[in-house]
Amino acid sequence: MLTGEASFLFVPEEGRYFAYFNNYGGCRGVDCCASAGGCSTCCFNPTPPHTNASDPCVFTDNHTVVAYSTSDFQAWTYEGVVLGVTNRTVGIEFRPHVVFSPQLNVYLMWHLMWNSIPGYAINSSPSPRGPFLPFASSMSLPGSGRDEDYDIFVDDDGQAYHLRTGLTIVQLNATRTGPTGRFVDLGKHTGKEEAPSMFKRNGVYFVIAGRECCVCKGGSNIIVYTSTISALGPYTLQGDVGSRTDKPFDPYSPNNYITRAQQTKVFPVKAEDGSVQYLWVGNQWVTSALPGQPRNNDLLYWSVLRFANNTTIEQFVYNESCTLSVADH
Repeated sequence: MLTGEASFLFVPEEGRYFAYFNNYGGCRGVDCCASAGGCSTCCFNPTPPHTNASDPCVFTDNHTVVAYSTSDFQAWTYEGVVLGVTNRTVGIEFRPHVVFSPQLNVYLMWHLMWNSIPGYAINSSPSPRGPFLPFASSMSLPGSGRDEDYDIFVDDDGQAYHLRTGLTIVQLNATRTGPTGRFVDLGKHTGKEEAPSMFKRNGVYFVIAGRECCVCKGGSNIIVYTSTISALGPYTLQGDVGSRTDKPFDPYSPNNYITRAQQTKVFPVKAEDGSVQYLWVGNQWVTSALPGQPRNNDLLYWSVLRFANNTTIEQFVYNESCTLSVADH
């Protein structure tokens, strides 16, 4: 599989989950852990001596989006390139997220665009397999959150929300193509949490994010917020369930976090017994099977979230003796 920033969408008519990956292409991952800034500066430090030059892999305008589908998370079907360069806004493309719009009867692919016009772009397709064609070239959203990593969450009543780095939650309109004007900033509770994800379990809303990690080796922590009132809060900080507690933090070590991954998505999956589980997926950047292999060969970390009670996610468990093959990941 080609891997990268991902989103997952369940299509009930087919009984299949679709995974959409931002394909970074053939650029190799960069291990910046030994640099002055440490592991989290990889995105901005492509080559020795690790100056603040733009990364020639991350910050390019030739990214495409590829898709896979599965019914059991064991056998995967490659669906091809669903968003090509010629079908999207010119610029640097990040974080595709696909959501179905019942009102428009189309699948909408939101994606972050960095170009002369800041904000998000939207492409649309009548099929989850694409191709996704231009719909809106620039979408500005209210709130103090940064136009960077984000997630789109659809509530039980069909109302959709956009959650972005910062953290800002914006209520989307009925067609899921723009804001309603209602939003909430969680920034007063946060530092620089990014790569957020949002879901609902037993009436409780969860917002999960991690400290900044720009496609860095070693990943990030997992910070949890919950609300028992509404998708717009108020939210309570529940703590960090992703950091190792058996050693002090070291900015130059790739082993500070249990998953060694940066969160890309949390989504519900129906288990064989009919229960609903919540799957956490993260990017283990700079982990290609062979040194110098392209970034789109990096591993994904998969984990089923465990809950201590209705509002508490159990701590991820670190096991130094657990060695997994590429296939196991």
